[in-house]
Parts: sequence; structure tokens; C-alpha cells
Amino acid sequence: MNNTESSPKGQSPGKRGAGSGHNTSIDVAKLAGVSQATVSRAFNPSSKMNPATRQRVLEAARSLKYAPDAIARSLISSSTNIVAVIMQNTTNPFYATVLSKLSIRLRAMGKQILFFYLDDAHHMQDLIHQILQYRVDGILITSVTLTSDLADICVDFGVPVVLFNRYMSTPGIRAVCSDNVQAGRDCADYFFMKGYRSFAFIGGTDEASTSLDRRKGFVSRLEERGIHHCPVINTAFTYEAGKEGLRALIGQEGSCPQALFCVSDLVSAGVLDCARYEYGLKVPEDVAIVGFDDIELASYSAYNITSFVQPMDSMIEKVLEQLLSPQDSDIHTNLTLFPCTLKTRGTA
Repeated sequence: MNNTESSPKGQSPGKRGAGSGHNTSIDVAKLAGVSQATVSRAFNPSSKMNPATRQRVLEAARSLKYAPDAIARSLISSSTNIVAVIMQNTTNPFYATVLSKLSIRLRAMGKQILFFYLDDAHHMQDLIHQILQYRVDGILITSVTLTSDLADICVDFGVPVVLFNRYMSTPGIRAVCSDNVQAGRDCADYFFMKGYRSFAFIGGTDEASTSLDRRKGFVSRLEERGIHHCPVINTAFTYEAGKEGLRALIGQEGSCPQALFCVSDLVSAGVLDCARYEYGLKVPEDVAIVGFDDIELASYSAYNITSFVQPMDSMIEKVLEQLLSPQDSDIHTNLTLFPCTLKTRGTA
């Protein structure tokens, strides 16, 4: 019997059903001794079913070289189960951790990430139009914000958009952030409690709401305490920028202030190494340093950086709620803030 005769009516050889091989979910169901619906549930990590049954189905699928067709599923359900993530600052370990945690949570929910690296903020318009072609269920944006026009386009397409650690006032665009202003105020209070009386802020740009808010909280609280001189050195969010920032600060002021609040732990690490090895300063005896994000590097004995911790897991859960169940979120709340906590170590 040739292949043409053995193929089901209306199908050409090798084109049977939605699987990646020649077998269908019906074949898998027969081999595993379950229903076709059970086969479908077995491939959905978020579905509840007997582990032994799921294992039996997966083993049957493996032996038949079968895999479900996600594209076909999306056409039937009108949902791609794909969440697009736009990220610019991928060198920051904080955002790398966000991406990995988000990917794990989405996979557990039977959904996938479509990742886009934004090499230049001016390319955002092209990127958004490209993403919308994939009919994604939602868009998460970190490290950068949308323009109002692009935000309106996403709203018109009915695609939920959530900003992570960035925010804007455009209706329909949600944001999940740590309370950066309060963290800045807490840092000023902590330095005062430790007895320091001269200060500076290093890192970040005027385009980033995170650095603006951390600086705003820090400087305003110092002013409330009677300190009206707090130099601000804008830099990128990198290790080398931290070193350059401290050099610029000392060049500008003639000496190093007693306490430095840095926009991130990477910047703090650069500041710390520069202070120690270029200026011979002792930390925290000559200068105290506080960072932000509590990345893994901050806990290394060579750095041991006092740092603000963002409740990343809680923030990610809120992001998923607003992306995947936007109808259940508070429609009157565009911005959700989470408090930070200070992890004290050896630099302050």
C-alpha cells in the first residue's frame, strides 16, 4: 500500500492534523487511552490534571513525535497566549532577573514571551507596529516609555500595555513601579540617622522616571532637614558610568561628600571601586554609599553594598494581573506603587 492510499481522505501525505509530525491528537489519545480533550489539557502547564495521566499523554506524544500547533490553537481561541516584552537596559542584572522570573511565571500559566530588544528609543514606533502584527495578548515595557501617540495606537488595538518601573499619564496605560520617591526620602533619613551631613546623588538621566523620582525624594527630604546643597551627577546606569560620575563629582566639588546615594547597584559598584582604588577613600569611614535594586553583585564580599530592595515577585504578579486580566484591575488606577526596603550591608 502506498502513502497516498494510507492517508486520510482530503489530506496529503505527511499533513495529518496539527502535530509537528504525521500524527494527530486523536492518535495520541488512542495510544494513551484518554480523550482528545485530555491530550489538549496535558500540553497546558496551567491545567489541573492527574500527574500520572499527564505523563502518560506526554510519553504517547513523544513516541508518536506529536506536538500541538500553537498557531492553530490561537486561531480557534482568538488568543495567542503570547506576551510581548520590550526591554532596553538588558545589561542591568535587575532587568535580566525580571525577564527570567516573568518567563517562568508565564510558562507556568501556559503562555509565552515574545522578547524585543530596543536598541534605540527612536525605533519604538517601528517596534510597536511589528509587535501588533503578532496579535499578542499584552505588552510589557521596561526601561523606556511610550509616546502618547503610540500608547493610543495600542489602546485602539485593544492590547493591554503595562510599564514596569516607568510610568506615564496616558489613560489606558498601566504602570507598576517601586515607590522611588519614598525610597529616596528613606535614604536621606538613613544617612542623617548615621550622622552624615554632606551628600550627593549619582546616576540616572532626566528621561528616566526611576532616577528622577529617587533623586526627587532624596533631595527634597534633605531640604526639609535643612540641607540645600546636594550635587547631582547624571550618568548612564552602568559600572563605568559610576566611576566617571565620582570623578566628575570630586572634580566639581573639590572633595568627596560624606554620603552618596547611587541610582543603581551597578553605578554604586563603579563609585565604590573608584573611591577605593583611585582616591584611596575608605568605605564607609570616609564616604558612605547606598545603591538600588539589590542585585546579586551587591551581596558579594568585595562590594557588600547597602541597597534598596524592590519587591520584584509582587510587582511581577501585579503586572500579570493587569496584562492578562485587565478587566479585573482597578480602572481608576494607572499607577501601582510598591514600597522598597533597605538592605543594610557594609557600605553605609
